[in-house]
Amino acid sequence: MFADGSRARADLLIGADGIHSTVRRKLLPDAQPQYAGYVVWRAVTHEHDIPEPVRAKLARLFHHMTFCFPHDGMGLGLPMPGADANEPRRYQFAWFRPADHATLLAMCTDGDGRQHGVSIAPPLIRRELIAELRASAAAEIAPELAALLAATAQPILQPIFDLETPSLAFGRVTLLGDAAFVARPHVATGITKAALDAASLADALAENTANVAVALLGYERERKAAGSQLVARGRYLGAFLEPQSVSVPRPRHWHPEIIIREYGAAGVIDDTTIAQTI
Repeated sequence: MFADGSRARADLLIGADGIHSTVRRKLLPDAQPQYAGYVVWRAVTHEHDIPEPVRAKLARLFHHMTFCFPHDGMGLGLPMPGADANEPRRYQFAWFRPADHATLLAMCTDGDGRQHGVSIAPPLIRRELIAELRASAAAEIAPELAALLAATAQPILQPIFDLETPSLAFGRVTLLGDAAFVARPHVATGITKAALDAASLADALAENTANVAVALLGYERERKAAGSQLVARGRYLGAFLEPQSVSVPRPRHWHPEIIIREYGAAGVIDDTTIAQTI
């Protein structure tokens, strides 16, 4: 039944409606996204938006994946080459910072005092919050990354959640993508996971055209294990960022070199592994 009271019948219902899935809430009301205890501030800067005196100092960043470790989190920078030689290069900077639930709610309150739950549209982020972010960056993180943040007109606030569902198949109803599993962004596989979910579902349905319910059980067997593994990996990589680890014991001996090794090389530019610390 739809909001206007109308009804529809189908052979298959796919719940691919994201982390706050309506379909999942109907099927598994207790399976809710869990806040990890930290947020990430994201900024994407075009090379031509960086002031000229600073641009030369930042040239090396556009060829490296960069880590920075302030006292209360982790900074991570990723180069984003243009689609062609005429498109300016971009650089994405992410600063992971611990924030308890009360702090998160305050961050998601706009300048008019309206509280927006546990997320907020970028244009509604209070100017004083962004000013504090830039001032903290100037004092706490590497100057190159602070300069990137200063050159970004609109940083984006993303609270970190994860989600693991116990089942994917419910007769002729199934869950897919972020409606089923949400891993923390440290694993960098959101789009890939959703695509593999869709391919697995299509294959299962093609192999069992006569029985949708049986096909969905096959899809669940294949993708549930993969989803659980990604969620566990994301929790492991993010455990050191949690104020008090709520998912797995915080690794006692993690230091920057180990964290970089655990992340592994995110890619290769010009046959060179792109990882460095500043």
